[in-house]
Amino acid sequence: MINKRLLVKNLLAHNDENSFYDKKRFIAIGEKEGKAKFLKHVCALANSNPKNNSFIVVGVEDEDNTIVGVDFFDDSKIQNLVNAYLGKPAHHFL
Repeated sequence: MINKRLLVKNLLAHNDENSFYDKKRFIAIGEKEGKAKFLKHVCALANSNPKNNSFIVVGVEDEDNTIVGVDFFDDSKIQNLVNAYLGKPAHHFL
């Protein structure tokens, strides 16, 4: 089992996003456009680093890595969205 707190801490130690890590302050998966935008980011990460895990950390400011949090506690909606539209399941939503 992955220690999510330690993983987030290690990811946030990298100020710049790269081929295995992206951060978002907010994702609007309740709206059609927000779903499409989020899935685009998932695909971009998966394609840029296909042999390794990639991560999207949601609830973090881009500029200074301040954790602002999110208004959901269960990542199943995100996982279901990804599974519904992408052929190969993606994992590790933080």
